[in-house]
Amino acid sequence: MDVIVTTSQPAGTAAHAVTDTMPIVTVLSGDPVGAGLARSLAKPGGNLTGVTYYATELSAKRLELLKETIPQLATVGVLANPEVSYLPFEEDTKRAADRLGLAVRLHHVSEPADIATAFARMEAEHEQAVFVLPDVMLAHQAQRIADLALQHRLPTMTWGRWYVPAGCLMAYSADYDAMTHRLAYYVDRILKGAKPGDLPIEQPATFKLLINLRTAQALGIEVPQSVLLLADEVIE
Repeated sequence: MDVIVTTSQPAGTAAHAVTDTMPIVTVLSGDPVGAGLARSLAKPGGNLTGVTYYATELSAKRLELLKETIPQLATVGVLANPEVSYLPFEEDTKRAADRLGLAVRLHHVSEPADIATAFARMEAEHEQAVFVLPDVMLAHQAQRIADLALQHRLPTMTWGRWYVPAGCLMAYSADYDAMTHRLAYYVDRILKGAKPGDLPIEQPATFKLLINLRTAQALGIEVPQSVLLLADEVIE
């Protein structure tokens, strides 16, 4: 084996814990420098490189878009997997919510069976929307999350485009397919002799806003024109 390739930060971190010599190419969801996986984005310096979709302002941008869509929004339930709580998303969300004057409550779900309980708790606690944090397990449960959100009449802002066709209200998302395909570039460079520590960790240049108007109608939400004009894709 010449290169280890993974498509998530937990897998990349696990590989990095096992070897500091085998090249690792991965998609990173958190801050690789803050996590100790790289010295800098421009020159990682170790045996790991790849692409990261993390930026500190992303949680704030998603919450801003959600609040602009629902001006009366005051309380938000945050769906998060505690298995990846070492990633910075929970703290970023709390800080962003505080700046926006929003109250947020974390709802940790470790496995798919916990998701329904979390949604029932959000409704019981009169939370007005759901904010889904990045996590592979939750990504695989997009349809369940969308169905429960509609059942409990909770608008949902998510981090991956696949949530919106499933029925969630909104997503502000990088192009994850393009990021995964980009890993092939790194593998090719390493197999041709490049050192992973010399290959800059890339960040996506663009993010897309997706909105499901069918879901908005079902929830009785009139999406403001100002938000619709920002949308890259609208499901009607």
